[in-house]
Amino acid sequence: MYTINLISIPFVVFFAWAKGHRLLRWAVMAYLFGFWSFIFLLFVRTKPIKIYESPQYLKDLITARGFKSKLKDIKYPSDL
Repeated sequence: MYTINLISIPFVVFFAWAKGHRLLRWAVMAYLFGFWSFIFLLFVRTKPIKIYESPQYLKDLITARGFKSKLKDIKYPSDL
C-alpha cells in the first residue's frame, strides 16, 4: 500500500471516534482506501452519546446508607 494510506489512518480514526463508530473497522478502511474513507464517513449517521444513568435501586441504596450514617451521629435531640 501507499504511505498516504498509513498517514490517513489517524485522521480517519479520530473522525470515526468523533462520530461514535468502531475505530478498528475504520482503521482498516483507511488502510485500504486512504483518505477516500472520509467520504464514506460523511454519509454515515452520527451515533448519539449515551449518558450512563445509575439504576434507581442503586440510588435508593446509596441514599439509605447515607441516611443511616447520619442517624448514627445523632444521640440527643439537640444534635438535630
